[in-house]
Amino acid sequence: MAINKINAASLQDGTVVASEIASNAVTTAKINADAVTAAKIADNAISEEHLDVTAITGHTAETTVNDSDLVVIHDASASALRKMTVANLTANAGVTGISSSADATAITIDSNEQVGIGAAPDAWTTSYSTKALNLGDIGSLAALAVSTGDRRFEIGNNVYWGTDNNRKFRTTGAKASFIQQVEGRFVFFNTTSTGTADNNATFSQRMNIGNTNGVGVGSDPDGSVAQVGIELGYGGYILNTRQSDIPLFVNRLGNDGTLVSLRQDTTEEGTISVYGGTVSYNGFTGTHWSRFTDNSTPTILRGTVLESLDEMCDWYNLHFNTTNEEGKTIPQVIPHVLEDGQSNGDKITYNYKGTDYEATIVKETDIKHMMSKVSDTVDAKNVYGVFISYDNDGEGYNDFHVASVGSFVVRIKQGETIAKGDLLQSNGDGTAKVQSDDNLKSSSFAKVLSTTKIETYGDGSFIVPCSLRC
Repeated sequence: MAINKINAASLQDGTVVASEIASNAVTTAKINADAVTAAKIADNAISEEHLDVTAITGHTAETTVNDSDLVVIHDASASALRKMTVANLTANAGVTGISSSADATAITIDSNEQVGIGAAPDAWTTSYSTKALNLGDIGSLAALAVSTGDRRFEIGNNVYWGTDNNRKFRTTGAKASFIQQVEGRFVFFNTTSTGTADNNATFSQRMNIGNTNGVGVGSDPDGSVAQVGIELGYGGYILNTRQSDIPLFVNRLGNDGTLVSLRQDTTEEGTISVYGGTVSYNGFTGTHWSRFTDNSTPTILRGTVLESLDEMCDWYNLHFNTTNEEGKTIPQVIPHVLEDGQSNGDKITYNYKGTDYEATIVKETDIKHMMSKVSDTVDAKNVYGVFISYDNDGEGYNDFHVASVGSFVVRIKQGETIAKGDLLQSNGDGTAKVQSDDNLKSSSFAKVLSTTKIETYGDGSFIVPCSLRC
C-alpha cells in the first residue's frame, strides 16, 4: 500500500473505532516520535466522552501529583470541573517567596470579604485574647485590629489601645506617658513620673477630661475642694487648690488698671484694680453670714436693721474618700446639716454618686459669725448691719448676707426727714431713724450719703444709700 494511502481524508467518520483496535495495538513503541502532534489532531478529536481516565497509566511527573496536590476549579460557564496542578507547591514548603510551617488555618477570608490572620475576622466581637491581625469592618470594632494577646490596637470608628473598655495611647520608657479613656468617665493624660505640687502633695495624673464635671489639671474633675489641682467645670466654675502656697496669681504688666472685673448678667458691678501701688475694691460692700435661730426664711426687706445674738453660727461637712479609675484617692468634703441625734465626729453612711461611703461629720472652725434677729431695740448698740438677701447655695442652711461695712442702702422709717451726713440709729422695728445730734455714739451704725429714695415699701419705709460702720 502506498505511503499515505490511508489518511484522515480517506477515512469516514466512525471507520476506526475503539472496539476494532486490539488492546495495546497502538503503543508508544509503534508510534514514531512526533508522529501525533497537535497539528495532526482535529479540534475536539479527543473529548471527555472518548477519554477513559484509566486509559493513561504509569506516566507520572518526577514528583507524584495526588488529588491533595490539585486545585479544583469549577468552570460555571462550561458546567464542568477542571483540575489544575500546582507544580511548585510541596508539602509544608509554601510557594516561591512564602514559607509556611503552619499545621492549622492561619489566614481566613470570610463571606463578607474580611481577612483574619491568626483568628477569624469576627473573633474580637467576643474576645481579643488571641494574638492576631484582622482587616476589614470587623463586627462593631475596627477596620484594622491588632492583638498581642492582652492588649489590642484598633483603627476604625475609634483609635484604641488597651484592655477591657480602656482607651490608651502610650509611649514607653522610664518617663512613660499615656492618654487613657475609661468607658463613660474620663480621658486621662498621665505619666509614670510623679510630679510635686507644693510640699508633700504628689501626683502622676497631669490632665483628665470628665463626662460630667469638666477638665481637671492634676486632679479629678469631680468638684472636690480637698484635692490639689485645677478644675475647669462644664458649668463655668474654676476650682483651684494648692497644698500650702498661693493658689491664685493675678498679674497685670505694663500699666495700672483693672485686675479683676466682677459682672452680673454681663454687666460689670465691681472691680479689683491697682493704681500707683494701691489696690482698690471698687463697688465694695463688706458682708457677713448670719442666720435666724430657727433656720427660718421669713420675708425680710432689703436694708432692714439687724441685731447680733449671743449664739454662733455652726456649719458642718462630711469628710470621706473616693477612688478614681487609676486608683488615686480623692478626698471629698460635702456640706451637711445636722440631723437629730447627730454631732461632730459621728460617722454615718453617705451615698455619693450611687455608692455608699462611710463619712465623718466635721464641724467647721468658724469663730466670728453669729446668729441675728431683726432689730427690736431702740438705739441698739449691737446693730450687726442691714439685711441684703438669703444665701441660696443649696447647702441646707438658710444663711443670709448682712452688710456691715462699706456702702449699701438702709431702710428708713416712714415719714422720716433725712439729709446728707445724718447719722442713723435703730428705730427698734427693723428700720432706722436720724440721730438727734451729730456726736458719734456706740449706737450710730450708718451715715446718709444721698437723700435719693431707691425704693419705697408698702409700709411707707424707704431705702437710701448710706455708708456703714457697724
